[in-house]
Amino acid sequence: MDGDAYGGPMGIDSVLDRLQGVAPGRLPVVVLVPPDPGSRTAQYDCNPSWSDFLAMTVVPWINDHYQTALNPQDRIVGGFSFGALAATCAAVRHPETFGNVLAQSGSFYRSGGSEEPEAMARHLAGISRLPIRWSLSIGRLETSAVPSRDPSMLTATRHLRDVLAAKGYEVQYREFFGGHEHVAWAGLLPDAFVYLLQR
Repeated sequence: MDGDAYGGPMGIDSVLDRLQGVAPGRLPVVVLVPPDPGSRTAQYDCNPSWSDFLAMTVVPWINDHYQTALNPQDRIVGGFSFGALAATCAAVRHPETFGNVLAQSGSFYRSGGSEEPEAMARHLAGISRLPIRWSLSIGRLETSAVPSRDPSMLTATRHLRDVLAAKGYEVQYREFFGGHEHVAWAGLLPDAFVYLLQR
C-alpha cells in the first residue's frame, strides 16, 4: 500500500540494495500500489473490494509479468498506517494469496464502521488461526488518543500483538523510539523482509 511513499521518501530501492548481502537469492519482487487520489480512506478501511482487487487483479498481473514464487507463504502484503490496516484486511480475507503481513504503525484502533474499536483484533480473536506470519512495528510515541483514535495506535498494536500470540501466530514485533515517521518505517524494512522471507 502507499506505493508512492515507499518508492519516494522511504527509498525502498535503497532498502533492497542493502538486502542483497543479507538475503541472497531471496530478494522480493516489490510492487508499489498507490491509492487512488482522494480515495485512500475508502480503499484502505478494510474495504472488501480493495482486498479482492489486490488478490484477484494485482497478484495475477504480477505472476503474469514476473517470475515469482507462487506459494502464499512467500508473498508479503504490507503498508504503513492506514495501508497497514488495508494489508492486514487483504491477508485475512485472502490467506490463500497472502501468507505474510508487514504492518508498520498500523491503524488498528479503527472500529470498522459500527463495530467496537480495534475491529481487526476482535475479529482475529474470534476465528481459527490463519496461515499468516506477521511483522508488526509501532512507535513508542504513537500514543495520541482522540475520539477517532481511541485507543492509541500504540495500545491497539500491542493488543493485536497479544491476540496474535495467544492464537499461536508467528509474530515479529518491534517498538521503536519515534512517532508516525517515514524515516523510522524505512529503517525497519530490511529486518522485516528478512524475518518474513526466512524459512
